[in-house]
Amino acid sequence: MHFEKHKKSINCLVDVTESMLDTMEKYSIDPETVTKRPEFTVFIHFLKSILDGELNIPNDLTETIRNKSNELGIDVNDIRKRLH
Repeated sequence: MHFEKHKKSINCLVDVTESMLDTMEKYSIDPETVTKRPEFTVFIHFLKSILDGELNIPNDLTETIRNKSNELGIDVNDIRKRLH
């Protein structure tokens, strides 16, 4: 069962990433260039953390993000309000 959750998370991550890169290409943004940027790698790790959280898969990065947000005084709930 644990393996199936990870498989689902990884498949979702691949699908979302491919969709995002396809959309960028429609706007004349080169996906190859984007994927080589260090920011993209960090973004993918953040995205995986979000997906794992939705699927109830423990992820060390999720906890680190939450802890660092608190240390930096970032109110995640305030950010969520502004996104809606």
